[in-house]
Amino acid sequence: MPGDNPILGHWKTELQVFHKNLSLLHEEMKAEAIHDLRVAIKKLRSYLKLYGIFFKERKLEEAFAKTKELFSVLGKHRNIEITKELLLSFTDKNKAVLTSLFLYLRLLQDQIMEYCRQAIQQYEKKELDELTDQLQQHLANLNTEEIVMVVKDLVKSSVEKIKHDLKHFKNQSHLIRKHLKDIFYWSKIFDEEALLTKSKLKTLDKILDHLGSIQDHEVLIANIKYFRKTILSAGITEYHAIKKIENDARKKKDTLLEKANNLTKEWIHQIDI
Repeated sequence: MPGDNPILGHWKTELQVFHKNLSLLHEEMKAEAIHDLRVAIKKLRSYLKLYGIFFKERKLEEAFAKTKELFSVLGKHRNIEITKELLLSFTDKNKAVLTSLFLYLRLLQDQIMEYCRQAIQQYEKKELDELTDQLQQHLANLNTEEIVMVVKDLVKSSVEKIKHDLKHFKNQSHLIRKHLKDIFYWSKIFDEEALLTKSKLKTLDKILDHLGSIQDHEVLIANIKYFRKTILSAGITEYHAIKKIENDARKKKDTLLEKANNLTKEWIHQIDI
C-alpha cells in the first residue's frame, strides 16, 4: 500500500511490479511480463516528472537512462506482438494468403527476443535503487496538501498544452496521449477525488484506450507496409491482400481518431481544476 507520501508510496508500489516482472523475464521471456514491466516503467517515469518539478532536478533523464533504454528495447517485441494480434482481426478468410507475412513476423520476433533477453540480463537495478533512495530522502518531508496544490498547477499546465495540440489532433495524438496519461497516473496517486472526479477519470481512461488503439494501428500499418514493399512483388495476390489490410487499418485508425478527438474536446471543456 502507498505510504503517507503519495508519490513515494506509489513509486515503491510500481517498483515492486517492475522487479517482479524483471525476475519473471530473467526466467522466461513472456509477452504479458514484458507488457506489465513496460507499464510499470511508464508510471515510474510519470512519478519521476513530479519529483523533478518539486526539486528542480535537471539530470533525471540521465539518471533514468538505462531503464528508459530497457523500455525501448522491450517495445520492439511488444510492437510485433501487437501487429500479430491486430492482423488476425483484419484477415478473416485471407489468413492462408498471408502465410509468408506471419512467418516473417515470427522470425522477426524471434530475433528481437534474443535482443530483449540480452537487455534483461544486462540491466542493473541499481539505477532505480539509487533513484528510490533520492526520492526517499527528499519526498518524505512533503505533506499531501502541498503536493496536491503543485500537481493541480501541473495538470492545468498540461491541459493548456493539450488545448493547443487539439488544433492538430491527427498529427499530435501521440503527444496528447502522453500528457493525458501523465494526468491519469497523477490523479490515481491521490485518494478520492483530489484532482479529478471518478466520472472524469473514467472518461479519460476511455480516451486513453482509443489513443492506445490508434498507436497500435499505426504500428500494424508500418510493419506490414514494410514487408509488402521490401519483400513482395507488386503483381502477386498477397501484395494486394496486405494492401487492403493497410487501407482497412487506416480507416479504423481514422475512426478511432475522430472518436478520441471528440471525447478529448468534451473532456477538456469540462475540466475545472
